Amino acid sequence: MPRAIICSAAWGHLTRCCQFDDRTRQLAEITYKDALEKHGCLGIEYLQFEAEFLTWDQASQIINSFAFACHLTSTIGIRVSWDPFNPDWIASAANADLAQVMIDTQHLIYIRRKNEQKRAIFVELRDEGKRVKMRTENGEIFMMKTEGQDTTTGYPTLREAIQRTSPTLVRLSQLTEPNRIYGTESRKLGKRKIGWAQAIYPLRARLQELKTNNLLPEK
Repeated sequence: MPRAIICSAAWGHLTRCCQFDDRTRQLAEITYKDALEKHGCLGIEYLQFEAEFLTWDQASQIINSFAFACHLTSTIGIRVSWDPFNPDWIASAANADLAQVMIDTQHLIYIRRKNEQKRAIFVELRDEGKRVKMRTENGEIFMMKTEGQDTTTGYPTLREAIQRTSPTLVRLSQLTEPNRIYGTESRKLGKRKIGWAQAIYPLRARLQELKTNNLLPEK
């Protein structure tokens, strides 16, 4: 199903655009608000319902990536539940605030140091929140930037480190309340509703499910 592959790529692209607190995310937010305003929608789920009525030719000519991605989910029979600019997202948190949460909760991250994979914890903020002091399990101390990209020390920045260690983390509450359960499913108008973080891999899983249940047409 070529459209499922395109859909996976489109949503993966939007996910990466909204992942870090930078200008790419700012541009993505403008694009998102434009899509909602143009189609008179309150959120991504409403936008998917509106995009369902577009033809393929109309959707493929849309320069708004959010509207195009929403049309694609309709063509393969799923609904994605996602609020990309919710203030409760990790991506929406200020760098210093996110670092402080990591300090308070003592979450471990994996980091490569001296050609070895090690685990480290956040100790304290430095330089007005621009850097954070880190300590490995062996007691080694090093500094890590909380914003932008670090091309001098070889270490990832704060958000990169969190993403590499726990790629499924989305909400701040998943750091502060790790026992909470996310990704529940429901049925609405015959569409399968899934959490955004589950949207990429289940596109393939959904196809496998249909194949297993003999719901896909024979070649």
